[in-house]
Amino acid sequence: MPTCKAIGCCNAPQSGHDFCLACEAKEEPGLSLSDKYPHQFKEVGDIIEIDAFGVIQLFQIQDPSGCLQHSTRLLLKTGTPFFKDTREARDTLTRWLQLNQGLNKP
Repeated sequence: MPTCKAIGCCNAPQSGHDFCLACEAKEEPGLSLSDKYPHQFKEVGDIIEIDAFGVIQLFQIQDPSGCLQHSTRLLLKTGTPFFKDTREARDTLTRWLQLNQGLNKP
């Protein structure tokens, strides 16, 4: 029997749905994803296609070490070997965390 796809929920979803009634009720009606998460969406106007470097510029990803740009580029690549690229992106982000560990301290 399928379970609700909400994190931590074990209820059964309605037939043909991904989420149970309780989790579906938690959603704010009428809000689009771009309304709920505006920092994750950008107007692209007349852009027909965009590459990883364009995404980095559009979202203004700035990092003197280059780690954030490199990992973003790796995650946006299509094709193979995706597992290797994902692991390299993870390692690059780990390096960024090492270099910037003092930024999140009070």
